[in-house]
Amino acid sequence: MNLKFPVNLMACMLLVFALTACETNPALTANPDPAKPALQFVDLAGFDRDLSASLSAPLPRVEVAFYDRITPSAVPERLQHWMAAVELGGGSVKVVPPKSGVTAKSPFLIISLASSLWSASKMVKDLSAKAQFKSAQAFDAEILLKVDDKGESVVDKVVFLQRSK
Repeated sequence: MNLKFPVNLMACMLLVFALTACETNPALTANPDPAKPALQFVDLAGFDRDLSASLSAPLPRVEVAFYDRITPSAVPERLQHWMAAVELGGGSVKVVPPKSGVTAKSPFLIISLASSLWSASKMVKDLSAKAQFKSAQAFDAEILLKVDDKGESVVDKVVFLQRSK
C-alpha cells in the first residue's frame, strides 16, 4: 500500500486551505467613497461619515446643499454639531444673508439661527470626545441664505472653508 499519495494530497489541501484563509474579502478592504467637495445633506449617520471624509481630505472647500427647504431657525441638530465642532477648533461660523436686493419677510430668522448655533454649550462638550468631528476643527463655516419664491429666508447651503495654517 502506498501511503505517500494520501499524505501528499493532504499536504496540498492544507496548503490550499491556508492560502484561502489568508485571502481578504475585497468588499471589506476596498477604499471608501472618495472625498467629495459637494455633499447633499441627509439626516443620517452616513452623512456624518461622508462629511468627515471630505473634511479630512485635502479639499480647501466643502459645500453641503439641501434636498429640503431649511429655514434658518430650524437648522438640523446633526448639522449644528458640525458648526459647534468648527467653533471648538477656533473657527468661525458666519451667517451670510441673501445676495439679492430682495429683503426677506422675517430678518429675525437670521438672528434666531445665530442664537440656536451658539446656545448649545453642552453640544460642544459632547463633541470634544467624538473623533469624527475633529476634521471640522480646521475649517470655518458659512451658512449661505437665499430668498425663496415665497420671499422667505432659507438656507441655500453650508460651506466649510479650510483655514490657512
